Amino acid sequence: MITAVTTCMGRLEHLQTTLPLMLEEFERVIVVDWSCPQKSGDWAEDQGAQVVRRTGEKFWYISKARNLGARAVETRSICFLDADTLVLPGLRLEIEAQLNLSTMVIASRRANGLEVHDLGGFIALDIGHFWGVKGYNENLSGYALEDCYLRAQLCLELGLKVSRVSPGIIAAIRHSNELRGQYHSEPIEVAAKRNYDLLTEYLISHGVGDWITDPRTMEVAHRV
Repeated sequence: MITAVTTCMGRLEHLQTTLPLMLEEFERVIVVDWSCPQKSGDWAEDQGAQVVRRTGEKFWYISKARNLGARAVETRSICFLDADTLVLPGLRLEIEAQLNLSTMVIASRRANGLEVHDLGGFIALDIGHFWGVKGYNENLSGYALEDCYLRAQLCLELGLKVSRVSPGIIAAIRHSNELRGQYHSEPIEVAAKRNYDLLTEYLISHGVGDWITDPRTMEVAHRV
């Protein structure tokens, strides 16, 4: 069984579109209401999702929110989905067919080898592997590279291989950077630069100078 985990702070409009699809596809869905001013947790609970709430937060902190949701997972496998991620029928079966103790499952790349926009938050893996690298790095805050950092850890520390779902079986609702950064404590570009430096420092500490060409990380490197 796979538990899907999604998070929300000010994205109720997206969640109202995506959560019903998640609930149809996965046996169990956890929604993390990170002090959402729209009370997304109340709505999600009415739809049949399990809700984990964090109150009193002024700013969005995705690494902490995802880790909080993961602590409520009781199944062997976990799948992280952003609130703006659209899932199509068959995703769960694809994950189940590809996921094992040697793999992580992530989104497909485009035909030109570049990433599909806004699907970096999708990953399915064994819950033991997730906690084996201590979950998402909470030192990365604001508009982060927490997904890239996690994938790099899974490759470099646990030796996991990458498997990808079919093109088009997940997609993302496109939206502005203004919406993306509405509950951040600093401009997106400031946080992105700091988190990129932390990721680069981590890669160098593991002997990776260029993660796009290094065979250990090239499959998880963010290509844009």
